[in-house]
Amino acid sequence: MKHMTIISKLFICLVAVFLFQSCKENENNNIDSSALTLLSYTPEQGGNISTEGTIELTFSKAVRQAPDTEITINGKAIRVIITDNVVRAKYSEPLADHVTLDIPNGALTDMNSVQKYEGLNLKYEIKLEKRLFDAVVDKNGKGDYTKIQDAIDNAPNNSDVPYLIFVADGVYEEYLNISASKTFIHLIGQSRENTKVQYLMNRVKWDGTGEQPVAWPYSSQNPAYQAQTGLTSSQESIVLVKGADFHAENISFINLYGARADEYGGMGSDGQADAMMTRADRVSFYNCAMVSYQDTWWVRMNNKPEEINARNYADNCWIEGKTDYVYGNANLLVENSTFYNVGLSGNVMTAGSHYDGTTWGHIMKDCIVDGLPSANGTTYFARPWQNKPISVWINTTCKVNLDPVGYMDMSVLPYIYGEYNTVDANGTAVDTSKRKTSFSVNGVSTPYEKNMVFTESEVADYTYENIIMGADGWDPKSFYTTEELPAVENISIYGTTLSWDGQNKAICYLVFEDGEFVGQTTETTMEVNANGGDYTVKAVNKYGSLSD
Repeated sequence: MKHMTIISKLFICLVAVFLFQSCKENENNNIDSSALTLLSYTPEQGGNISTEGTIELTFSKAVRQAPDTEITINGKAIRVIITDNVVRAKYSEPLADHVTLDIPNGALTDMNSVQKYEGLNLKYEIKLEKRLFDAVVDKNGKGDYTKIQDAIDNAPNNSDVPYLIFVADGVYEEYLNISASKTFIHLIGQSRENTKVQYLMNRVKWDGTGEQPVAWPYSSQNPAYQAQTGLTSSQESIVLVKGADFHAENISFINLYGARADEYGGMGSDGQADAMMTRADRVSFYNCAMVSYQDTWWVRMNNKPEEINARNYADNCWIEGKTDYVYGNANLLVENSTFYNVGLSGNVMTAGSHYDGTTWGHIMKDCIVDGLPSANGTTYFARPWQNKPISVWINTTCKVNLDPVGYMDMSVLPYIYGEYNTVDANGTAVDTSKRKTSFSVNGVSTPYEKNMVFTESEVADYTYENIIMGADGWDPKSFYTTEELPAVENISIYGTTLSWDGQNKAICYLVFEDGEFVGQTTETTMEVNANGGDYTVKAVNKYGSLSD
């Protein structure tokens, strides 16, 4: 009986193995070997889509994503959601003008990894959503605010899309503080010449003993001036930018203590009077002016790995001063701009204090050096302030002559100082044979052993793409170039109705009568008073930049 039981168990096991093998063979024989094909997808390619949504693809059979493959949207890897034979790719591209879905060959297979999908590339244009400026500041009361700071204070916190503030022509006697939580502020003025943010202030300190500094009555550190103006000791500049992704256009930022140095005694070493202080990554200016005398623009980051390579960019700007008037650390690229020197002697345009690990430093490219007659022969590219200063000048046109040595002593030895293709006002190469080759450090003359005059190959890497765009592709130049709008045409008035030709890339339009702001609209008509004034209309792109 015992032997019979063992035999029965063996028989049952053999039957089970046979049935399993038979099922496996039957399963293999029933594998779907048909090609994996795409049956449909939505939305259809060629149409306009919104800035966020889902692209859905339906295949002929169940699919999965192959290991070690990437499916991307606008070049960034995404995680797709797959349900049986349906693949869903979600996207959110608030700043893009297109969405491109790329599925490489073999990234999708059938469930048995036998049939591979050949891949596809779908591209959609993002539908431009008409919208008004989020806030309008106008001294004449025709906007939402009469003070710029009020508009900034009411902007959302920690935004990841541009908050558009338009500032109409006028003199705004105020100081601005863009706190770290006020990200993506785009501050767009009507015109650089007539949209002015200005204030009378310096940041000198005094311990209350000894002779009082000339600057003290107007210092942000002075309790009496704080009580009079509402300033705090942390407001060390007319404009203080701590919020990332700040962008400004068509505005002059003026420190009156520096701009009117003679009137307020702001001459010499006790007159630090910043017009602009930037303390964030991705800060940009287009067609702006920074005006003071000493310490006009401080690029000021902390010695932390995440801060030392913060990026600042200025294009087509006017930067005015006398002493160290672009200074500090981080990475700064100034292009196509004018450095205007106003001192009687010793005009120094840059003073660096870069930390170890800084990738680029302060780079000036295709700029003009100009100034008052007194700046002729008394102007210097740079002097080394602290740490590892970097100041590089490429393709500079000098309308006033530099001192032949080109650079001044200060505190330390430069880390990288140099120039390439410096020419005079007539385009003739400047004589660089007398450029400085040693610097005083703690009273000791120390040789600077690097090349002071660069070759073409040595400056080849100093590009906008390398210095500014970086790994994240930040592209402030696109705000006013890629989306550049032509002048609005065919402006006409019939009765009280003003009309004009629309533009596909315009989110809205600003209307002016005799240069004064009237209103904004997303339409191509507006009811006006029709007082016989001269009407102009400016188109606005999605970043807030204005047409001619």
